[in-house]
Amino acid sequence: MDDIDLNITQQDLTRLTPGEQQQLQNFVQIQIKRAEIQKNIHEMTEMCFKKCVTSSISTGKLAPKEETCMSNCVERFLDTNTVILKHLDALRAGQ
Repeated sequence: MDDIDLNITQQDLTRLTPGEQQQLQNFVQIQIKRAEIQKNIHEMTEMCFKKCVTSSISTGKLAPKEETCMSNCVERFLDTNTVILKHLDALRAGQ
């Protein structure tokens, strides 16, 4: 398979129309947000797994206590993130 050169130079960017530059900027911002979301999901999964899963998973299923713990852990993590995001939005609105 041929290697694809994905390096974008400043010269390449100046060849784009303003509309194309805006589209590229929007695309990059979306990809950054996706990466942040994936990172948060990974961190949440790892944190909740370490906190809740105390037995070996030989059956391919969590024990009922572990399942409840995981569910509660994920819900609290999401609730916390929601509160933080609302607070940050309020701070930005106040500037």
